[in-house]
Amino acid sequence: MGRKSKRLHTLANTADKESNSTGKYYKAGIYARLSVNKGEKNESIDVQVEIAKRFIEEWNEHHSDKIEAVDCYKDLGKTGTSFERDEFKRLMQDVRLGDINCVIVKDLSRFGRNYLEAGNYIEKIFPFLGVRFIAVADGYDTGEDGSNTHQMATEVKNLINDMYAKDFSGKARLSLKQRREEGSYVGGPPPYGYQAIREGKIRKLIPDKNTAEIVRTIFSRFLETESYKAVADELNQKRINPPSVYRKSGEVYCSPDMPYKGWDKAYMEVLLKNETYIGRLVQGQTYISPEKERRRTDEKDWKIREQDHEPLIENDIFEQARKVRQKIRERNKNSAAGQKIDEDEFEDILFCGVCGRKMTRHSHIRAYADGSKKRVEEYLCVNATNTKTNLCPSPNYIAKNRLTETLLSLLETEFALCLKRKREYERKGKDILEGRKRELESAQRFLQSRKEAAACQDSAAYMEYRMGKITQEELAERRQQREEQLQELSAKETEIRETIQGMEKTEKAFLSAVRALMKLKNKRVFTKELAESLIDKIYLYPDKRIEVVFAFEDVFQSVQRFSKPARG
Repeated sequence: MGRKSKRLHTLANTADKESNSTGKYYKAGIYARLSVNKGEKNESIDVQVEIAKRFIEEWNEHHSDKIEAVDCYKDLGKTGTSFERDEFKRLMQDVRLGDINCVIVKDLSRFGRNYLEAGNYIEKIFPFLGVRFIAVADGYDTGEDGSNTHQMATEVKNLINDMYAKDFSGKARLSLKQRREEGSYVGGPPPYGYQAIREGKIRKLIPDKNTAEIVRTIFSRFLETESYKAVADELNQKRINPPSVYRKSGEVYCSPDMPYKGWDKAYMEVLLKNETYIGRLVQGQTYISPEKERRRTDEKDWKIREQDHEPLIENDIFEQARKVRQKIRERNKNSAAGQKIDEDEFEDILFCGVCGRKMTRHSHIRAYADGSKKRVEEYLCVNATNTKTNLCPSPNYIAKNRLTETLLSLLETEFALCLKRKREYERKGKDILEGRKRELESAQRFLQSRKEAAACQDSAAYMEYRMGKITQEELAERRQQREEQLQELSAKETEIRETIQGMEKTEKAFLSAVRALMKLKNKRVFTKELAESLIDKIYLYPDKRIEVVFAFEDVFQSVQRFSKPARG
């Protein structure tokens, strides 16, 4: 797909360009940026663009050098401390393509507030690329006769912008800390069961009359069932909207005509350990690092306020729930003690045949009357057991030993000939793969010849233009078509080249698959090596039926066709 561009109406017509023999002609890109910081007083993006346009009009009236605004780049809601902005990247792409050789901004702060990076662009990158840079309000123009004093002024201005950005960030953190100490809830959406209101400058939590009772029910049912999943299932059966949906819609229950997004046990665990429900407000547990990563704060730096708001759950009920959560953790931990979990041969290849989701391995310990214990493994589709979706209406599961036995029988039937004639399979398989490689190399040479022909056509078009047979516009159109054709040919050529480079790996993988089958002949065991080398995907259906997609299936079939004895 071609690069999108929003071209502006030109301010200098073609006749002006041709008659402008005494000055230079600049193709300008107007860049505007508006951040979302409330503390920053910005003109709107449209005002910034209008200032740049007015500058261009006045410039063209009084100078022999002419400037034409050919495109406008607007980054809305983007911070000036980073140059990772979509429209700025598009501007730089156009600069490198030669479509833009002049960049105009309202002032240096709109260009960027990072002193080092902004200075690098203005003083190094733009001059190297032959790009003129103009900051209208600061009176800065690299096309004018500059001086060391002028450069120093620019560096000072950029440094001030950089200091401003750091100062604003520091003040924001200080303000956040102060609001926490005053008891203001500074988090995002309030926990389910609460709503946030303002009392003067303080943001307080109060019970939400629509959902507070549901929170109490969740704790009550958890103490009765001692199961996260059981509580989630009950909420899903009643079609109670989860917190994310409730915040957006304001509806406690999901209407019958709407798709339902339900609760899961993971969120249930998070809710049941939230101390907000006993009136304890804990804030500042995480922070955003300079690398824009969320990290956990030392516990000593947390801001904790006891009896900060009306509790929904009594302390003794919350403590009972904590003990149940601990009991569940201990139960899960002890159930696996001393029992080794085997390697998962089906980890990357087993999928549900109904919804396409990867099957989940479930492992549990089964105790027998004689006191012995044994680990039992099975695979199941989580969607089929999840009450908040109906992607899999029927339970879909299978015991691992049954799946393994079914696959072994299938492999022995499917590859009976290969198990008897290993050498022939290896030789003919290599011949088939080598033949495909030669076909790819032939296609690669054909593409190269087409690229050379396209280049010759480009030269012929230029000669026609020089001889007056076609106009400059027709020449440009042909060149554009030729560039698109060459890009398409180059993409195909790259794809073929990468395929050829992978053929050696493909051949090794095919031989590994044959060797894995030979191991199966000697020892009837399904291994991870066999799964990875021979099988792409396995689909399991509720009736325990499986569908297997073999790797190199077409190669094996071709070898079998060649290897079948002739009927005489």
